[in-house]
Amino acid sequence: MDTLLSIILVLTVITLIVSVVIFIKVKKISSFDSYVKKQAKKQMNNTVTKSKKQLIFTPFEEGLNKISKNRYEELETLIVESDITQIQKHIKNDKFNYEELVLFYINKIKQYDNNKLNTIIEINEDALILAKEMDKKLKNGTIVGKLHGIPVLLKDNIGTGDKLHNTAGAKALEMSSSDRDAYIVSKLKQSGAIILGKANLSEWANFMSLNAPNGYSALGGQTHNPYGNFDVGGSSSGSAAGVASNFATISIGTETTGSIIYPASQNSVVGIKPSLGLWSRDRIIPLAHDLDTAGPITRNVEDAAILLSELVGQDNNDEITCHSNIKRDYTKYLLDDGFKKMKIGIVTNKEVVSSYRKEDKIIIDRIMQELTNEGAIVKEIMLDKKAFDLETHIDVFTYEYKNDVEKYLHDIGEKAPVKTIKEIAEYNKKDIDNHAPFGQYFIEKSRDTKTTEEENNRNVVFNQRNTSDSIDEALKNNNVDVLMSLSNYLSAVYATAGYPAINIPAGYRSNGEPIGVTFVSGKYREDLLIRAGYSYEQKFNYRIKPLLKK
Repeated sequence: MDTLLSIILVLTVITLIVSVVIFIKVKKISSFDSYVKKQAKKQMNNTVTKSKKQLIFTPFEEGLNKISKNRYEELETLIVESDITQIQKHIKNDKFNYEELVLFYINKIKQYDNNKLNTIIEINEDALILAKEMDKKLKNGTIVGKLHGIPVLLKDNIGTGDKLHNTAGAKALEMSSSDRDAYIVSKLKQSGAIILGKANLSEWANFMSLNAPNGYSALGGQTHNPYGNFDVGGSSSGSAAGVASNFATISIGTETTGSIIYPASQNSVVGIKPSLGLWSRDRIIPLAHDLDTAGPITRNVEDAAILLSELVGQDNNDEITCHSNIKRDYTKYLLDDGFKKMKIGIVTNKEVVSSYRKEDKIIIDRIMQELTNEGAIVKEIMLDKKAFDLETHIDVFTYEYKNDVEKYLHDIGEKAPVKTIKEIAEYNKKDIDNHAPFGQYFIEKSRDTKTTEEENNRNVVFNQRNTSDSIDEALKNNNVDVLMSLSNYLSAVYATAGYPAINIPAGYRSNGEPIGVTFVSGKYREDLLIRAGYSYEQKFNYRIKPLLKK
């Protein structure tokens, strides 16, 4: 087994999001197709334990009962698949109000998600109160911001200073909450957004077990793909599947390596993994601070661009946010003819191509032709091999997870029922069948890590330099604006570099499974990604809404 394959396996196992996608089974390399099928099979087992939280609808029952069947059908035609701009236009034209908007989503969650898709882990019991306040403000002529009254789902590792908990899906943090709003949550509220609830996730952002399926957490149960018996992706599974199912207008996920891009691809939605430092990570339960970032997951690129723009800001609690020369209004790049003269490089390294699933080459060829027909200059390129020459990420992840999580738990003070990784591991052992039915391999490995700060810094610098240099050189030497691949096949490279990526729905496999095209650019060049993504979406519009079953 060569060193490269070992490194790729470690990356894949760590986050279970198939970053580069070469899997090793005993002495044999198995296909990505085989992995995905096994993931889907595990998810269909629908593991549920006594730890799973139940959604509470009591605060909304009176309001739900006031909506007649006919009215609900009217709202269905107006709200489903509508974006921020369309919703605000409907409200301006008195088609419905924010109160009905929230109740519509709650009703949909109750019908289709509750103990079915499991995309939601907790509903904000004050969501209706907030919606009524937004209606009053609008009536009085006050518009808080671009997200005035827009319901948003937050991945359940993003802290809020309200009644919602912040758990990472872990039983040990079931009653834990943040001492205050995360910086990006404060920005959401400044823009007028309504926090509808918290989305399920792969527990601890997929840093829990070697065996757990994507989208599983002790508190949330198993999230399912609304398009069928397919891998839902991880770790932002609930954020992607929830917004795909029209349970909210927009959502936010987090990514370490592929955890926004992969579930976005698997659920036919748009996902943006921002450059490291564009959005604050303040009060977000961490995995590894040298890679972690939150990002938008939406049904179209315009909503993603609006959300991306609204949450940019320099935060004193996160020293990496530095935006003096960053373009902040990404809606300026929503151009129908954005592909004209845009130069796109299709990455063809063997480390990427060897991860192709059945039909992937056909899909890639089709997309290349589509881009060429729209005026793009498309060429096949290769990254320098150093892009895949990475020091063992397992040491980086275990070291940073332990230190970062313990710092977060210390910072939230009395809101944290446990304070150390050791306490979390011991808590899980008290009832392993319910707290950690798939084991807690990575929790224990982090507890026992021997990596020093000096060693970790050396590994991080080496990895970031190799990946960022390879992307920069590929863009410059090949004279291209963006790189392209499918799904999360480039995640180990762009994420390690701290560079941005966007995933756009690109159709469906012959069995109905969604697939997305991914564009990658240089650091803080989200403008190019918005331009490419919006143009592709507007020209081809591959997203179809899932047929949900009660």
